[in-house]
Amino acid sequence: MESKLEVLVKSATELRNKPSQKLSQFVSIRLRGSANQTRWISDETNIEWNETLTWKIRGLLDPSEALDVEVFQKSMIMFSQLTAKTQIPLQAAVETGFMTVEATLQDQRGSVIPNAKLLVDVTYSSPMCDEVEAPPIKPTVRKKSWINVPSLTGGFTKRTLPTSQPIDESEGTEV
Repeated sequence: MESKLEVLVKSATELRNKPSQKLSQFVSIRLRGSANQTRWISDETNIEWNETLTWKIRGLLDPSEALDVEVFQKSMIMFSQLTAKTQIPLQAAVETGFMTVEATLQDQRGSVIPNAKLLVDVTYSSPMCDEVEAPPIKPTVRKKSWINVPSLTGGFTKRTLPTSQPIDESEGTEV
C-alpha cells in the first residue's frame, strides 16, 4: 500500500540577504527522514520557486506528522547556511487531501523572522482516498414469463410461469 505526498513550494517572502553578498537560496523539506529540495534561486529577497516536491510513502500518513522545512543560502565564498526554518503539520492534508499553508519562518535560534513567510500547497493521496472503481451495474433484464418444457411427443413447448414464481435466467430464450 503506497501513498503519495506532493508539496508545491510556491514562494518565500522577506528572506534576509546581506546586501554586500550575492546569495542563492533553496528550500529543503524533510519527511520521515527523506529530504527533497528545490532548485537554487539567486539574489532575491522574495523568491518564487513554483516547484513540486514528491514523496512516495509506504502505508498511510499519520495526522500528527509534520514537514520539517529549512531555507538555505549560499554565496560564492561559503557553504550552504541555514537561514530560516519552520514545521508544517500535515493533519489537514491527511484529513481532506489538500491544504494551502502560509508558514511563518524562524531563524536558526527559533525566533520569528518579521514578515518572512513560505507559501506551499500540500496534496496527499492514499489508497484509502483514491477513487475506487464501482462494481459494474447489472443491466436491467426483463424477466421471461415462460420456459421451455420437454413435451410428451418430443421437442419443447413454451409454458407460461405464474408471475410470483422465481425463474432461472439460464433456461429458455427470451423473445
